Amino acid sequence: MTLLAKIARRRPADLLLAVEAFLLLAFFRVCLAVVPVRRIIGAITHGHVDAADAPESAPEENAASTAIRVRWAVEAATRNSAARFVCFPQTLAGYAMLRLRSVPSIMVYGVTRSDEGDLIAHTWLTLGNRIVLGGEGSGQFTPVERWS
Repeated sequence: MTLLAKIARRRPADLLLAVEAFLLLAFFRVCLAVVPVRRIIGAITHGHVDAADAPESAPEENAASTAIRVRWAVEAATRNSAARFVCFPQTLAGYAMLRLRSVPSIMVYGVTRSDEGDLIAHTWLTLGNRIVLGGEGSGQFTPVERWS
């Protein structure tokens, strides 16, 4: 099925959500190249950078359905873009989209060592105890920072 056929099957609200995701992905990709990470995190979390004490409860049904739609939009924009968006801009975009919709989420930054001993980092987004974005392989990483 072609991309145009897939687009024709979606509701206008879904398409707008995917456009929003793409714009945020591009924005955060540029930001990560030129702005210190702490500054980006501080700006989008409005200073709430410590999520260590945040409860890991089950999200409300409405919040969970919003998170599913946001995940779809970020993944669709990533999948159908010529640009490559790795985990960090995806996590930032998803977090910003959920925050705009008053859905609290937590960004997690984790690290692990490769077989060669190199340090590898990964970010993912959670809602309560559910992983919204970046869940693939997140279990291999040790969380070192959480931002809400």
